[in-house]
Amino acid sequence: MMPLSIIPDPLALILSAAAFGQASLCTILLLSRAALAPHSRWLSLIFICLGGLASGPISAALFAPLYPVIMSVVLFALYALPVLFWLYTLSLTQAPESAPVTPHWTHAIAPLCGGLGLLSIITLPAEVRLAMFVSGDLDGTDHATAVALVLFILVISWTPVSAGYGIAVQRRLIRHRRLLRDNLSNTDGRDLFWLSGIILAIAAIWCSSIILLIVDNVWSGLHVPASLGPVMLLVLILVLSLRGLEQDNGLVAPAEPAHAPMPEQSPVEHLQKYKKSALSETDAARIAERLEQAMQDDRLYLDPNLSLTKLARHVRVASNHVSQTLNEALEETFFDYVNRWRIEAALPHIAEGKETVLTIALDVGFNTRSTFYTAFKRVTGMTPRAYRETAKKTPG
Repeated sequence: MMPLSIIPDPLALILSAAAFGQASLCTILLLSRAALAPHSRWLSLIFICLGGLASGPISAALFAPLYPVIMSVVLFALYALPVLFWLYTLSLTQAPESAPVTPHWTHAIAPLCGGLGLLSIITLPAEVRLAMFVSGDLDGTDHATAVALVLFILVISWTPVSAGYGIAVQRRLIRHRRLLRDNLSNTDGRDLFWLSGIILAIAAIWCSSIILLIVDNVWSGLHVPASLGPVMLLVLILVLSLRGLEQDNGLVAPAEPAHAPMPEQSPVEHLQKYKKSALSETDAARIAERLEQAMQDDRLYLDPNLSLTKLARHVRVASNHVSQTLNEALEETFFDYVNRWRIEAALPHIAEGKETVLTIALDVGFNTRSTFYTAFKRVTGMTPRAYRETAKKTPG
């Protein structure tokens, strides 16, 4: 093993302390809530593990004899984090009426592997642990050699384990966004793109770390700053705290009236019923006509919180039939269908040019300027400014 300096770089120590403090604060804020949502429980465990990762340089400076044990805790946290991110994502993207996420026993394998590393280090005598982790000297006994081999295998195995969970998280988030577009007309703050970004950033950071480690060993003159890891960890904790602390389940729609005229299915249920649906082409055409009439006459698209459930109740058609009509007959998701109506309503105002783009966007039912721009370009093929300039040049 490579020798390690027991006294960390001062900047790395400061950054690690900041990361540890931020992770601890977020954990306290979550656990102090009167009603802790299921996904927040997993998030609090994520912050605990991230705090554990930040404790390495701190233990090296303040608790040198415990440094090897702390590093084994870091290994355990590394193995627990991919599982916790998966369970956190699962809780954020499940149907709101579903039972809280209960981990399958297979998800315990990764943390148990990390625990194996922890136990193997604890079984070593204190002087052997210090020699192995501080000076890099390996005791010649079979016990020490076996522990070193176990740790090497665990470090190598973490990459495919974390990659597998990362891929699973991204696939779940893609599925989640499809459900949102089938059920909500505004997905701002619900699509969890920030979580996808965090997973991709972690993957990029890990790949970069491997490359830097290889380069550092091949070209010994190239120095990798000791503060690089703590900087990335602090940024990760800050982003997760800024977005995660206020994030709710994306599939929870605004409250519906208590006097709903018909029972409704959850997003997952009504999509699953497509296979059993006996909706004929004639029925689909009739539903499509009622949808067009509701949009044109009642201008339901002006409601920024319009959902599939609200639309289905308005036209008095089961939500799964409305969704099937939109996706199969009209070949549009609910999200695209409603926003197309909003853009068409905005076109005369954009061409006229008397109001700001943001004012027009809010007036026709959008919640943000960015969402309006994206939908406008998808429908018209150009930006609002380009459309306005084109309209000025077109006679009549």
